[in-house]
Parts: sequence; structure tokens; C-alpha cells
Amino acid sequence: MKRLTNSVFGKIVLMVVIVGMAFFGVDQVFNVIRGGLGSNIAQAGTRGFDFADLDRRVETVLRNMNQTSEQPVTKTEALTNGLIDQIYASESARITVLGYGASLGVSPSTEAVLQQTKSIEAFQNPLTGELDPTLLRQRLQQLGYTLHEFEEQISDDLTIQTMQSAATAAVSAPKVLSDLQILYFGESRNVSWFFFDALKGAPDNTPTTEEVRAYYDTHLDDLKQPERRGIDLLLMSAEDFIGEVVVTDQEVATIYEATKSERFSDPDQRTYAELAFDNRDAARAAFGVLAGGGDPTAVTGAVSNTLKTSRAAEVSDEALRDAMFGAGKQSGAMFGPREVNGQWVVARLISVQPGAVKPLEEVSDIIHDELARERAQLLFSEKMEALDQALAAGYDLGQIASELKVPVMSFAEVDATGMTKTGRQFGMLNEAKDALAQAFRLKAGELTSRFDTPTAIFVAATRNIVPASTPAFEEIETGVRALLLSERKSSAAQAAVTDLIDRISAGTESFDAAAAKADTNVETLPQPVTRSNASQAGIPGPILQAMFSTQLGKVVNLPTGTTGLYVILKVDSIEPPSESAMAGIGAELSAAMSNTLGQDLVQALQGEIATAMKLRTNQAALAAYKRSISEIQ
Repeated sequence: MKRLTNSVFGKIVLMVVIVGMAFFGVDQVFNVIRGGLGSNIAQAGTRGFDFADLDRRVETVLRNMNQTSEQPVTKTEALTNGLIDQIYASESARITVLGYGASLGVSPSTEAVLQQTKSIEAFQNPLTGELDPTLLRQRLQQLGYTLHEFEEQISDDLTIQTMQSAATAAVSAPKVLSDLQILYFGESRNVSWFFFDALKGAPDNTPTTEEVRAYYDTHLDDLKQPERRGIDLLLMSAEDFIGEVVVTDQEVATIYEATKSERFSDPDQRTYAELAFDNRDAARAAFGVLAGGGDPTAVTGAVSNTLKTSRAAEVSDEALRDAMFGAGKQSGAMFGPREVNGQWVVARLISVQPGAVKPLEEVSDIIHDELARERAQLLFSEKMEALDQALAAGYDLGQIASELKVPVMSFAEVDATGMTKTGRQFGMLNEAKDALAQAFRLKAGELTSRFDTPTAIFVAATRNIVPASTPAFEEIETGVRALLLSERKSSAAQAAVTDLIDRISAGTESFDAAAAKADTNVETLPQPVTRSNASQAGIPGPILQAMFSTQLGKVVNLPTGTTGLYVILKVDSIEPPSESAMAGIGAELSAAMSNTLGQDLVQALQGEIATAMKLRTNQAALAAYKRSISEIQ
């Protein structure tokens, strides 16, 4: 070996081996070892997690998500949308807390772990309610855990709970903070207001033609119309090919026969015996009798013994419904003993009465449509490949549409947002907004890329380009006149309302006199309100906000959304809460503040732990894990 490595050939072989090890990621293993992390991707103190731990956590998160999701998420999708990084960050924060706890010697006892495991209903025997070792192993196997890994998980959860509860133990909001909150939410206010038409009696501000022209000349850039383009849009969806597929009556009949009991029949009715007992022992004894085929009417000691016939939707108890009507349940299926409203209930399924089946003639159109759509979807996939080939070959939009037998829609000139000169928008262009955006970056006649949406595929092309320009004065004189008039009205209204507020605030005109002068009435609340009950008084939102953000005696104006119309508001009174009111809301506010302080303390604890416990990571190992996901075909 020594002679071999000293030779030129041996050195070449050694270089090939080293390069090969680097190519296959072996160098990352040595990097991890040199970093002091062993096989861990991240480590804090004595706690860490490795490639397998992270993968197990990812599997668990995805499994839980997909149980309730209509569209299951794969590992590849989780990597693409950043979920893997989120799980990695969560696990890193978790081991940081656990590493800190280990450095303090915080660890739950074996008895605590056992009691926590016993309390999990999924591991309990349905007859005895006790921990079932066989059931425990089965459930853990389904979840991909060994018993040791599960016990470690429970121990870690208890450790974190202990540290968090220690941080928030005996937390109570200081009286000074509680009193401030009580004063804030308990103070009562009353306000007065009236509506003021600031343009009432205002002089005519209609501009002359010369004034409109002058406004036009000084606002040329503001009046410029954006560049607009005529857009041709190719639309392709599975719907386009439904007419090209063939579905025979025999195929419809075959599917009907295979699925009619599940899809085209009314819900079945089931008869079951339901017995209730005062204690679990009597219920367990009855369960044994019924499970052995005994006659329900012969069971003694039952508080009630009822024979029921119903459909699944008529059974409100979810557990009973699953036991009697769940998938695959047949005569003899058992339920219980289960405690319901202080009694122990046992049930046995007696018989199943299938629901009426709808005739083929009634559902044939449904089956025909489903088959046609499935086949159209397959044809749609083939057409997608043909579309890509046509795009790669450089065909124009008309040629592509002709070969694929799909429509091309032509739209009037629109701006980059899809709006025409007259302010019209097209729903189809909104759906194809990505294609539209790219069309505005290309030259006339050039085709965009293929853009896919959940329902269709779009390819766009620019038919013609209308450059940005300011229309001639004669074309938009009416619009410019309206714009100038609107500006003048807005300025006049603002000046009038400002003058009114100044007069009232200076004391030269009273609030009531100002309302009378405006030929309107002053309104006020029938009684003061607090922040706690103001929303129940039906007070308009803007008034509600202003009354609690305005100083006593100050007058403010609130726009109403109608040009020139304002609400003029004044805070009449601010009263602190009475002792009885303070007592009424004090306990609730104090508890809420204590809870908020507890959450702040937990966050502060996590911050201190992150500072005190150094987290060591190996990004190369994390990248290798991500690469293992992205390489999955």
C-alpha cells in the first residue's frame, strides 16, 4: 500500500477516491464530526436532533396536516413553500430549551411519564378505560415511533411544561397596572354632534373654459394616459376537449353497478340496542353478554334498554355513531362501556337496512359527465405537451390555436392592470394576470410563456401597442372640468369646516349656535357609555373612535364619505368609573393582564435561554437533508 500510494498511479487513485467521497457527501460527515456535533444537525448542550429525528418530525407534521387538508402536502411541496425550514427552526428552539433544562437538572420522573401516557385516550382499552400495552404499541407503530422514542417525547414535553409553568407561577398583575386598565375601560363618556354641509350656500365655483385650459396645461403629466396594448389570449382547459371524448352506455352501466350501493343509494337505516347502567361494572358485564351474542332483552340491571332504528345523521353522539355506522360496521358491532351524562352506555348493532337505490336512468348523466371529464383531462395533458412543442417551434398564436383546436380571444387595448381607456376590466385578463404582465414586457407579436392556473392554461401575445400620451384638450375637456370643479369643492368645504371649528374652539360661536346656523340639530347619547359597552349602543364607528380619542371639550370634524358633508363632534363629559363598576370589571381585567404578563414572561424566558444556551448547527447537514427530499422522484 505504501509503495502504491507513493506511485503516480496510486496518487491518481487516491484523488479519485477523495473526489468521489466529496461528491457523495462523505466530506459532510467529517465536517459534522469536526464541528463536535456527531451525527446531529443541531445541538444545544447535551440535546440535539439528527437527520432521522428531523425526518420523523417532518413526517408527523405532514401527517397531521394532511388528515384535515383537502389537498395533501408532500415533502417536496413542504420544502418548496418553506415548511421544512419552519420545522427545523421549531425543533432548534425546542432542543435549546431542553438543553437548558438538562443543564439545570430538570427532568420528569418515570411515574410522571407513565401517568401522562395513561391519560392519553388513544391508548386506553375501550372496555376498561385503562392503559392497553398492545394498543399502545400498535398506535406507536402507526406513528413511526419506538416505545423509547415516545417516552422521550413525553418526557421532553413535561420538561418544557414544567419550565414554562415555573416562569408563570404566581404571576399577578400589579395593582397599579390593573387600576390603569380599569380606569381606561371603565371611564364613561358622552358626546354631542351635528351634521354640517360645508358647501351649503357656497358660491358657484364652475370654472370657465380658460380656467379649464390653464388647469390642463399645468397638469399634462397627471392627465397622461398609460401605455395600452391590444392583447390576444389563448385559453386552454380540459373543458375544451369534452366534446372530443366518447363514453358508451355500457361503460356508464358498468360503473353504476360497481358503485351504486356507495354513491347512488339513500342512507341506510340501522337497528341497534342501547342499554344504560348506573355503574361501569354492570355495563362491562352486559357488554360481555351482548358481545357473546346474548339477547339484549335478557340483560338485567339496566336503567334503560332501548331498541332504536335510525340513520347516521340522526345520532348526535359521535362515538356511538362511529361504532354503529362507521365504515365496515356490520351486525354485531359493539359500543362501550362509555360514560354519558353520568351513566354507562353499551350498544350492539342488530341489523342493517340498506337505503333505496336510485335507478340508472336517474344518474346516468352524472356518470357520463364524470367519465367525459376524466378522459378530457387525460386529453388535456396530451395537448399540454403539444402546446409546449408548438411554443418551442416558434409558432404564432393563431397556428397554435388551430392545431390544438382551442379558442383565441382578442381584447381591446388595456393598460398593464387590464383596464381599458373607458375604465372597463375583463375578468379573463384578471385570471391571466401573469400572462398579461409578461405581454407588457415583450414586443408586438411575441408570445409569452405558458401560464398555468388551477382551471386553465394561458398564452398571450401583444397585437398592437398604443404609446402613453396625454389626450388633446378637446377630447377630455369635460373630464378635466369635472376634476377641477371637484378640487375646488373639496378645498372650499375644507376651508368652511376649518373656519367653523376655529370659531367654536375660540368661543366666538357656541356649539349649539353653530348647529342652528347650519340649519341642523345637535344629537347626543341618551346616557354616557364606556369602552366596554359602547359597541352595544349602536354608535357609528367613526363617532365611536373619535369620542374615545378626543380630549374633553375639544371639537373635531369627521368626514362622512359625501363631498362637503362632515360630522362636527364635541366630548361633553368624561367620568371615572364608580367603585361598583371598578369591582365589576376589575377581576376580569386583572386575570387578562396576568395572563398577558405570563405570556411575556415565557417569551422573555425563551430569549434568556437562547442567550445562555448556545445553539450549534450544521448547515451542510441540513442542506443534505433538503437535497434528499428534492431528489425524490
